[in-house]
Amino acid sequence: MKVIVFLIILCGPTFIGIANGVTLFDESTYESLISDDHARKVGDIITILIFESASATANADSESEKSIDLGLSTNKDSNQHRFGIGVNNDYASGGAINRGGRLVANVSVTIEKILPNGEMHIEGSQELEFNDEKQMIKISGRIRPEDISADNTILSTRIADAKIDYIGDGVLGASDGPGIFTHIFNFLF
Repeated sequence: MKVIVFLIILCGPTFIGIANGVTLFDESTYESLISDDHARKVGDIITILIFESASATANADSESEKSIDLGLSTNKDSNQHRFGIGVNNDYASGGAINRGGRLVANVSVTIEKILPNGEMHIEGSQELEFNDEKQMIKISGRIRPEDISADNTILSTRIADAKIDYIGDGVLGASDGPGIFTHIFNFLF
């Protein structure tokens, strides 16, 4: 009898634990101990490596030339009378536009949502200010999980539907456009 009571006291908590056992495994928050640390959930951060360059060239030339000549000549006795009309119109025009841009930066963005096909919609911005110059870079688009490198970076050229805005505000940004005299001249002519 003493042995049975002793066994119940000794093994009782074990049987109670089995009967009331709660698992510590939660499938929604499970992360493998051997998996990599890739960003894959909403709210995770990914660094975008921006290496973008663009250039465009456009040339236009046009020429137009019109000419009208009319002449009249009469002779009577030794007097010679001449009459002439001439009209000439020349037009020449030309223009060239050369544009180029280059942007190299790193911007961290956040995964905003996971799309049904497994792609991720990302958005983020970075604002810099120095010497009274504000510069902001905004990025949004879609990325594939397999394009994310081991250090959670991705090239900007791997973003689908990419929208990259680079905005500058300050003395340099204000001096980048045409001046007031150019605006007045363009308005008048």
